[in-house]
Amino acid sequence: MSLTGGARLGAYEITGPLGAGGMGEVYRARDGRLGRDVAIKVLPEIFLVDPDRLARFEREAKTLAALNHPHIAQIYGLEELAPARPGSTTPSGRALVMELVEGRTLDELIASPARLPLADAIDIARQIADALECAHERGIVHRDLKPANVKVRDDGMVKVLDFGLAKEAGVDPASGAALNSPTFTTPAMTERGLILGTAAYMAPEQARGRPVDKRADIWSFGVVFFEMLTGRQLFAGDTVSDTLAAVLRQDVPWRDLPAETPAAVRRVLERCLERDSKRRLRDIGDARLDLEGALAGPAAAEPPVRAPAPRRSAVAAWLPWAVAALAIAAAAAIWMAAGRRAPEEPRWAQFTAITDMAGEENSPTLSPDGLAVAYASRTLGTWDIYSQRTGGRNPVVVAGDSTRDESGPAFSPDGQSIAFHESDADGGVFVAGATGESARRVTDFGFHAAWSPDGKQIVFNTEEITRPHYRVGTSELWIVDATGGTPRKIDNGDAVQPSWSPSGARIAFWSNVGGRRDLYTIPAAGGARVAVMEDAPLDWCPVWSPDGRYLYFASDRGGSMNLWRIEIDQSSGRVAGAPEPVTTGVQASAELPSLSKDGARLVFRSRIASVNPIAIPFDPVARNAGVPRILNNANTTLIPSDISRDGKWLALFNIGEQREDIFVGAADGTLIRRLTDDATRDRGPVWTPDGAILFYSNRDGRWQIWTIGADGGGLRKIASPPDDVVYPVPSPEGDRVVFTGVTSATYVASLAPGVPPDTNFRTLEGMSVDTHPLWPTAWSADGEKLAGIIAAANGSPLGLGVYDFKTGLARQVSADKTAFVRWLPDSRHLAYFPDAQHLALLDVVTGAREIVAVRLPLASVQDEFAVALDGRTIYYGGSRAEADIWMVERRKQ
Repeated sequence: MSLTGGARLGAYEITGPLGAGGMGEVYRARDGRLGRDVAIKVLPEIFLVDPDRLARFEREAKTLAALNHPHIAQIYGLEELAPARPGSTTPSGRALVMELVEGRTLDELIASPARLPLADAIDIARQIADALECAHERGIVHRDLKPANVKVRDDGMVKVLDFGLAKEAGVDPASGAALNSPTFTTPAMTERGLILGTAAYMAPEQARGRPVDKRADIWSFGVVFFEMLTGRQLFAGDTVSDTLAAVLRQDVPWRDLPAETPAAVRRVLERCLERDSKRRLRDIGDARLDLEGALAGPAAAEPPVRAPAPRRSAVAAWLPWAVAALAIAAAAAIWMAAGRRAPEEPRWAQFTAITDMAGEENSPTLSPDGLAVAYASRTLGTWDIYSQRTGGRNPVVVAGDSTRDESGPAFSPDGQSIAFHESDADGGVFVAGATGESARRVTDFGFHAAWSPDGKQIVFNTEEITRPHYRVGTSELWIVDATGGTPRKIDNGDAVQPSWSPSGARIAFWSNVGGRRDLYTIPAAGGARVAVMEDAPLDWCPVWSPDGRYLYFASDRGGSMNLWRIEIDQSSGRVAGAPEPVTTGVQASAELPSLSKDGARLVFRSRIASVNPIAIPFDPVARNAGVPRILNNANTTLIPSDISRDGKWLALFNIGEQREDIFVGAADGTLIRRLTDDATRDRGPVWTPDGAILFYSNRDGRWQIWTIGADGGGLRKIASPPDDVVYPVPSPEGDRVVFTGVTSATYVASLAPGVPPDTNFRTLEGMSVDTHPLWPTAWSADGEKLAGIIAAANGSPLGLGVYDFKTGLARQVSADKTAFVRWLPDSRHLAYFPDAQHLALLDVVTGAREIVAVRLPLASVQDEFAVALDGRTIYYGGSRAEADIWMVERRKQ
């Protein structure tokens, strides 16, 4: 549908054409109601008979509506064009009403005789990266980033245009629509310049017709940035084939970059223009940070030392994404801060992958001489302790049993023994020889053993830590003689993963306080805590440097989980400076550090993981499960914790990310949008019958119950009891909510508006089984029962229980240990995941248990999940993870 000046579309008067793109023609128009100029994109008439193209156009509207960012052209609305024939009710087309961006396109600036000033080019690239970061965080891939799709206003503001080819994560990238050339629209639109304008910016995998993700945008960003710096096209050819051949094979002419290009900028380009997508920069946000550093000045932009490319993992044959994850993990920039107080200290330089087995290896501990590393692995089904030479490839089992788990190894100071935890009926801390001989129990409880520097004592805590973000219980610190005896408690507060200082004076640990994970030290004999880190980032797994001068720890304070260190006085616990990064990563985390006695070697775990929403079709009458399907393949964490009463909208959250927020998305995994977006941690969203969302959050310093509207408005606190509370469970009528106090009672509160949160709670009596609290996670549809987890003092599950409102009593219904349960619509059966690969049902009347789904496509995270009101769909978060042990050595002098 071609329009001329003066034509009207509702309230909009067309004033002239602006251009044409792969999804329609674009016009300048005047909004008569608001008195502003807008851009209107109209789908050409020739494609209105194509339902697939029409659906793509309408999906573009929804995609753009999800993006509200200063560097992305805003969408104002979706309009239907008037019928073409009198009397008809069928619209003659669709039109997007968008922000009109004045200024010059980036291709005009690049083609101008005067080259872009270096600072201007870097700043434009920074703004483009900022826009892409926003889109990628919402699962949106542009797929057609090029200079013509970037406008620069006269005030320097950059706007990325034309997300007409954007692909929402979860849409099959191999579909015909996704593989069509981005510029093949009408015959008149296939002239030479338009086709080559896109082909020159295609990522190699896109040029080959393979599925693409956000890394395709990162490649295109690199090409655009390179052209800004050099003033000429990077990949050119006389034909489409020639251009694509250049994209696939031509060497990047790095010598063409201006001589004054900062090293940090060149590094960004090198990582973006990596043809192997598995080794390419995985997060455009990291490029933005590097460019901000380059703009800040030479000191801020000093590049870190790069690690060598890794070997391919053994999982490559069956889990290709994991290979990409490990490549990024090893290619991450790993460096030792240049030591403002110790400039002579050599940097870390030599990197070695210690393990490359499928799955996860955990809890590395380096022998004092740096020649052996012990770690936990479940290659054989259960967690066992392995040890291997740092230069070898043949691990040997130090502690292993097919019926129980062994975890948390720790070498003794002389390297002759290893302490570890064993999860048999009695459990506790064991000590064995370094090769596994003469294992003996030293205490019948405890995890995460750490030796005193003289090897005579062991400090441990009472809770096992596998996922620091998920902790809701409390743990105590105890000390026992390495030969056994009676343990003694040294601290009454929450404390996990202790580490004894080299002088023996202090013990470092981390603690869960009001939803924060912070570092502390205490005197080894007991006494007052001294804070090391008390701020919003997650800090955990501290270890002392061999000289006692630093605490090394893992933290997400840099945007992703990496190793940091802070200078500290081991006698007093006072810190002597700000935290310094030891590693800088991209998508993979670096955590759980361990150092050799001379400080020349450091081992750590490199891990990458994602959690994706999965739907299981279910027949609640026959109690049969269908084939699970992954709803969204975004490389992020999205756990579906509830489904709206009408079955249309999921409530999701992203525990474990640096910014933990609440999301809403369509039941098919599309249209995911963020409801909260701040530095606080928001978790466990559930729908109320009236369409609001309840969740628990630490936004006032403690975990409390909050509510927010589905549109992101109406945020308010519901209840504020004296302790941390979690897991809001609304009643079927929507008038009340129950929730769990982590250290005390179960509470019930009113959902009526206007009730002060400080008084809107009362204790629900009878919520215990044999003195153990019942943490409710579900309210039956008939309103008569609560179901949940019988919890130990540290929050770990002991079994499943049901509370009856009629009797006011709770009872145990199963010994299965899982973290969450949901009712089926019949108010008689519970659904839950007894392990990561099975879905089970439990009849709470007879106690009968049946497995209804096996071999789930992705392992269940075994936490929050959702059952539709009619019981016909079950939603859960499916996790995939890969973790290996790496070693880094200092550069020899």
